[in-house]
Amino acid sequence: MLITLVPKTERPEEWIYNEKKYAKQFMITETASSMIDEVAKKLKLSRSEVLERAIRCGGIESAEKFNPDTGKCCS
Repeated sequence: MLITLVPKTERPEEWIYNEKKYAKQFMITETASSMIDEVAKKLKLSRSEVLERAIRCGGIESAEKFNPDTGKCCS
């Protein structure tokens, strides 16, 4: 697992989102974690920023399309 530490002075939360970020804890699969790592590395972002952007760009709506019976996303 890749862990990226971003110094507080470089975190954009205050001026991008107009709110402070807080530490949260949750469980995900190794596959999902690796996917987050790949995007974070490609975009030179922290893992939390990748999740923030994914959620704000339609990730929640996409999650509603997931079919647990097939393990795949539906359109």
